[in-house]
Formats: sequence, C-alpha cells, structure tokens
Amino acid sequence: MFKINKIISNSKILYQDKNIIYIAKGYRIFKSYNDGVTWEFEGKVVDKKYSFLSIFSRLLNRLLRIEISNMYILEDGSRVVIAKKGIFVAKPKSRKYVKTFNVIRGNKPMNICIDNDGMIFFGEYFLNGKFKDLDRSEVHIYKSEDNAQSWNICYTFPKNTIRHIHGIFYDKYTNMIWITTGDSNSECMIANTSNAFKSINIVKSGYQKYRAVTLLFYKDYIVYGTDTEHEQNYIYMFFRKDNEEKCLQTLQGSVLTATQFGNMAALSTAVEPSKVNNHMYAHIWFSKNGLEWEDIYHAKKDKWSFKYFQFGRILFPHNAITENEITFTGHSLEGIDNKTIICRKF
Repeated sequence: MFKINKIISNSKILYQDKNIIYIAKGYRIFKSYNDGVTWEFEGKVVDKKYSFLSIFSRLLNRLLRIEISNMYILEDGSRVVIAKKGIFVAKPKSRKYVKTFNVIRGNKPMNICIDNDGMIFFGEYFLNGKFKDLDRSEVHIYKSEDNAQSWNICYTFPKNTIRHIHGIFYDKYTNMIWITTGDSNSECMIANTSNAFKSINIVKSGYQKYRAVTLLFYKDYIVYGTDTEHEQNYIYMFFRKDNEEKCLQTLQGSVLTATQFGNMAALSTAVEPSKVNNHMYAHIWFSKNGLEWEDIYHAKKDKWSFKYFQFGRILFPHNAITENEITFTGHSLEGIDNKTIICRKF
C-alpha cells in the first residue's frame, strides 16, 4: 500500500501543511516548499545550554533527551514547540523561539492541545514518585489564552490520584477536550471536559486497558492503542452513545504516537522491553476507518541501550497523513534514527 519515496537524513519532521515541510536539526528548524528539494532556515530555539549541546552528537542528544518533540502553528502565525525543560514560542515573522514556560517537574509535557476557541492546554508529565515508592504529588493542567505567551493552572488532580498526564486532545465532533492519564490501574483514566476544565467527566478508568497516550476521534466512536508494559497491548474502541468497548487488534508493544487525517489513521508501537512485551521492532499500523487495521511497516531497535539511549519509536509530525502519504521519523531504530521518511501510496 505504501512504499518509501524519500529519506531526509539528520532530521526530525515536526509539521507539514500542504506543500510546506518543517524539520528540526538539533535546535534549529528549517522549512521546504518543494517536498524537501531545497531548505531555508526557519528559526532556532533560544536555550543557551541545550542549544549548544545539541550540535555535538546524536548519541549525546539521545542520552540527555535534547530534542524538539512537537510543533504547532497558531492562527496568528505564531509557532510553538516543545523542547527539553520548556515550551518555546516564535512570534509571527520572528525566527527566535523564546521560552514562555519553564518546566520544573519532568523533562517536558507529552503534547499541547488547541481547542476551537484558540485556548491552549498541556498537562504535567514527570516521574512522580516512581522509584522511591513515594506518594503521588498533585498534577496540574495549564492553560494559555494569549497564544502561548503566558500560562496558568486551570485544573489539578489531587495527590495520589494519578501519576502524570499522557495527553490532552481536542474532539471536533463534540467540542470537548479529552485527557489520558496513567500509570497504575487506579491511575489509568480516559476523561473529558466540556467547560475548559472547570470539571472533568471520567469515561473509562481502573485498568491497564484504559492506559492510553493518544486518542483518535470518529463521529460515532473513539479509538486508541494501549501503553502498558504489564500486559499485552491492543487497539480498542468505544462507542460515544453508550461507551460500549471492543478490542480491535493485538499489538507488538506500547502505543505512544498516533495520527489522523479524516477517517484515515496510523499509530506506532514502541520497542519498550518488558516480560510481556519483548518484540524488538517498532511497527506502524494503518487504518482507513479506525476499525480495521493493517501492519504496514516495521524497523528494528538499534544497538544502543534502552535505558540510556531511549526506546525504539516511530514519531509522527502534525499532519503526518495526507491522501497520498505517510510521513514519520525514526527514533533509536536501526537505519532510520533521526531520519525523516516519506512513504507514498502505490
């Protein structure tokens, strides 16, 4: 169905919009208007320490988790990226990505959510008592109403409620915002809010099968892959009308990333070794409707340590799927680490 059409070395694709592609090379961002034939400098993340360290070695970047992980373009033309220890914003026509939020707990949030009114949200993602068996701290959700220039807490999960927030997502069908959390059974939650986090409604909770990172939205149902090292991972769906759930597909590993274009969707499994998940390949699963899934690509974990140089993953940019393409970047995978892959239909 798809075959590799182009490989762009030493790059991580962040965002694509019609004929424009944005990639990161360390803390510098470039864009192309001609499918990667030529590139122009777009901007640089302003962070003296990590920007300096990012130029030396790919392995050092992996060891220290120095990377730009997400990019978002706002209606006013501002660009927002998540990078180590912060959220950075370039105002319209500026090439400087300046830190507007300093991450104190953890490395960085997993994603940013932008709703239909332009409000921006993210949730805290940090270890939160994992190694010392401590009580869980409270966990915050932050909101910006001024194009990511300032941030305020809009909701707090009380102590010993959850470990951290996996993701926050806007649902265009209901104008709701959904939240996914983890990690132990009691901390696994799929919830939503219809009032910008004045309150939340818990839809699924209490088991590892509700430990999700990303959600895929359809008119009548919601689909997700599980993210657990304790059990077999699957793709699940549940109907909006009554929350009845169905298991759709067995997976090789945890799902950390997913992407969607209309009814088409793709998700990827990570190489995250455990007693249950011992598969050494990251896979891409593709669906035309969210219900029937096909394994279309896989790549092997590279030789470097899981602990120090990260799990093997396949990362999708914003707008990773179009009618004719799937685009992604390999991470800690043999032959495609830090390479952008463009696959075309055949």
